[in-house]
Amino acid sequence: MKFLKNLHPKIIIAVALVVGALMIGSAVIELQQSKSEILHLLNEQSSSLIGTIVQSSINALNSSEEIENLIAERLFNNAALIRSLDSLNLLTHKKLIEIGNENSLYRINIFDKNGNRILSNRVPEPDHSHGEENINRFEELKPILKDGLNRFVIGLKDAEYVDEQRFAVAIARSNKRGAIVLNLNAAQFLEFRKRIGLGKIIRDLSENHGIEYLVLQDSIGILAAGATVDSISSIESDSFLVDAFSKDKIYTRVHPFKDHEVFETVKRLVYKNELIGIYRLGLSLDEVTAVEQRMYRRIIIISLVLATIAIIILSVFFTNQNLKSVSDEYKRFKTFASTILENMSEAVIVINSHKIITLFNKSSENLFNKPASEVLKSKLEIVSKDVSDSFDQFKENTERIDSEILTIINSEVKYLGLSFTENYTDENEEKSFTVVINDLTEKRKLEEEAKRKEKLSAMGELASGVAHEIRNPINAIGMIAQRLNKEFKVENDKEDYNHITTLLRDEINRINKIISQFLNYAKPLDLQIREFDSKEYFDDIFSLFEDQAKNREITFAKSSNDAYKIKIDPELIKQALMNLIQNSFDAITKNGKVELNYYKTNSNLVIEISDNGKGIPDNIKNKIFDLYFTTRNEGTGLGLSITQKIISEHNGRIEVFSQPDIQTKFTITLPQS
Repeated sequence: MKFLKNLHPKIIIAVALVVGALMIGSAVIELQQSKSEILHLLNEQSSSLIGTIVQSSINALNSSEEIENLIAERLFNNAALIRSLDSLNLLTHKKLIEIGNENSLYRINIFDKNGNRILSNRVPEPDHSHGEENINRFEELKPILKDGLNRFVIGLKDAEYVDEQRFAVAIARSNKRGAIVLNLNAAQFLEFRKRIGLGKIIRDLSENHGIEYLVLQDSIGILAAGATVDSISSIESDSFLVDAFSKDKIYTRVHPFKDHEVFETVKRLVYKNELIGIYRLGLSLDEVTAVEQRMYRRIIIISLVLATIAIIILSVFFTNQNLKSVSDEYKRFKTFASTILENMSEAVIVINSHKIITLFNKSSENLFNKPASEVLKSKLEIVSKDVSDSFDQFKENTERIDSEILTIINSEVKYLGLSFTENYTDENEEKSFTVVINDLTEKRKLEEEAKRKEKLSAMGELASGVAHEIRNPINAIGMIAQRLNKEFKVENDKEDYNHITTLLRDEINRINKIISQFLNYAKPLDLQIREFDSKEYFDDIFSLFEDQAKNREITFAKSSNDAYKIKIDPELIKQALMNLIQNSFDAITKNGKVELNYYKTNSNLVIEISDNGKGIPDNIKNKIFDLYFTTRNEGTGLGLSITQKIISEHNGRIEVFSQPDIQTKFTITLPQS
């Protein structure tokens, strides 16, 4: 302090000014660096976010289209049944009303080859503005009536006399006698499409903190926008937007919005090679502005307190404090965009050009059952080799790709939808890539189960119809055969005559047996649900096959002994399990292994039957539950069909996973609530 007192005030002031100038200069440089780092972070995180938004939009469009296809296929299946009845001249007005009620069909119309309606399930209303006569739809049905198509989707159309919409399909009648048209009330489908549509995605995301606006627009105007946007600049008036509209890249800039600036990220939306428009995402720059304002205030404070050494010391102290504050704000801002990604329902992984993981959100942790701390700064192969291989294909094409893969995660088969996007950064920055992963497993399982149940219902209806149609003439033939033996005497070739009539009766009996199987298959099951102890029940089933396993030198194991209450029809489920276990026994050779396992998950009972036999080829995997389908000469083709029907009547689900020569596993899920 004594040394400071002896210094000339000018020297002290000069030193203070030099130190102050150095501090001010340092603060300015630090401000620029901090601003650059924050903008870079904004660029990286907003690029990942808009890539995820584009993928979510494509998923929403795919879901809407998939649902429309399923509805159309269901209508075509119903139309095919009606066509069969029509070809047999079994259709009446009353019958059409009955079919419409049973299958939730709004309207069934039968048209002749001139387009005139000849039959309908419509119930006439006295005060309706049009009657039953003189309805002609030749122009609408021209693809069938004139061009020769077998079927086509009419799609959504406005109802003629009420403010509603219908979804319709048309199918040709047999022998080109006209057309059959089926309508559904489309109210529920349209409401569902609203709930999963692009507008819903945009509105929900726009409500997140830090997002100024989210807009989908094309060359004409705004297609969809959040609540904060009334109008926005057109594409043709902005060269930046023109470039973004013409190239499949992510563009970013600082752009004025209303009375302030935002960080805008732009990417175009392409669906099935059709350009829909561009997404414009505006993120708030309030945090950047706050950092700048704090920096400027600090510079002013430093300039004012340079009068004395004490003020310089205080300035250093406050500078350290402010630096800590800036660091905290920077960290908070850094986590802002990451928080959005962390809470996305899709799994999001960000990697660099060497496939090193730099971001691994919560959905990724749940999907791959790996904590982020374990995989960050590690290679993508640690998470999934199949995903890594798909990324290698993406790098070869150097364009954004969407793909679907079948992979195994923690011994469980998964269907994954993959989307790879390159994040564009400054020239001196290392490239990064965003991988968006959708777990499509449950969706695929539900689709397969729906198809299976629909096929089961169709097979049951066919079995019932065919059996009833065949039984009467077969019984008549049997009675004739009996009369031939009783009422006619043959003088010549009597032995041959008796052999032929006996053979005729035997074949009639065999056909009757097949018809009985058809009717039993078509008849609804009478479930007798009761409560049982799981251990006693599965021990009983296991004991039924122990001797057979020993005789055939097969290892038969039960890997669970848990005891709890289960609610099932014991006899029907036992029949289903015995079919599956016997099939496993028949599929393996000496020294093979069959395993029975059961456990509870959530409110379901899960039963697994696996073997290490030859497996099920992919080309027949979808046919094994079909009626009378079998690969064994001695098989009847009824076992798996009946098993599936039993599980379906329990509102359950049966799935099969097979790797040739490694393992085949049937998994049964039965609800217990």
